[in-house]
Amino acid sequence: MRRHFPYKKIIVLSVLVAASVTLMNVSGKPQDGPSFWGSLFLRASKPVSGVYTAVKSRLEVLGTAFADKEALSRQNKELEAQLGRLRDLESRLFEAEAENERLRDLLGIQETSPGDYLVAEVYGRDPSKWFSSLSIAAGREQGIQPDAAVVCQAGLVGRILELGDNVSTVLLLTDPESGVGAVAQRSRDLGVVLGGGGPQTLIARFFSKDADVQVGDRIVTSGMGSKFPDGLLIGEVVSVSVPQPGLVKEAVVKPSADFEHLEEVMVIGR
Repeated sequence: MRRHFPYKKIIVLSVLVAASVTLMNVSGKPQDGPSFWGSLFLRASKPVSGVYTAVKSRLEVLGTAFADKEALSRQNKELEAQLGRLRDLESRLFEAEAENERLRDLLGIQETSPGDYLVAEVYGRDPSKWFSSLSIAAGREQGIQPDAAVVCQAGLVGRILELGDNVSTVLLLTDPESGVGAVAQRSRDLGVVLGGGGPQTLIARFFSKDADVQVGDRIVTSGMGSKFPDGLLIGEVVSVSVPQPGLVKEAVVKPSADFEHLEEVMVIGR
C-alpha cells in the first residue's frame, strides 16, 4: 500500500492560490492604478524615494543658494567699485572747492588793493630749502618782472628772484637773505624785516631804540624802495627786546603767511 504525503494537499492549494494571484495581477489590473505587485513595489521603495526626493530638494536649495551667493558677490564688487569712484569724486570736489575758496580769497586782494595782479600756481619746492624759495608756474611770457612782490591771501610771501619763460623762483621772506622795508602800523615807526629767525619767525629791526613797538602790533611794508608796495601785511609782533649795546630795538614777528601750505600766490605789478 502506497504511503500518502501528509502535506500534499496544502502544497497543491498554495500553488493554486499563487497561480490565481498571478493571474489576477496580469489579467485583473485596475484600470486607474498600479497592479498588486506594482503597489507592493511602490510601498517597498517609498522610503528610498523619499530620501532621494529630500536629497534632490536639498541639492536644489544649495544650488540656488550658491547661485545667489555668486550674484551677491558680483553685486558687492560692483558696489565697492562704485563706492571707490564716489570717494574719488568726493575728493576731487573737495579739492576743487578748497582751490576755489583760496582763489576767491586771492581775488579779494584785488578788490581791496587795486593794481595789476597775476594768480600763479605753486608747482615745486626744494625740500632742503622749504622756507627759502618756491617755484611758480608763470614767467616772462606772462609778463612777470624781476623783484615783483608775491603775496597770498594772508599777506606778503616774498619777491621774484629768478625768471624763466613760464616759470619763476620766489625768494621767501623767511630766507636769511630776504629783507623788506617795514613800518609798525600803529606807531608808524620804521624798520626792516629780515628772515633767518626760523621757519615761522621773522625779525623786525627798528631804526630807533625808542621805537614804540608792542606785542600784538601789526607790521606792514613801508613802501620805501621799489621792490614792495606799501601796506602789505607782513605779520604780528610776538616779543620786543633791545639787544646789546642797545642801539636798535628788535621785535620777533610771526608772519601772516603760512609758508608751509602755499598752493597759489599772486604776483603784483607784473
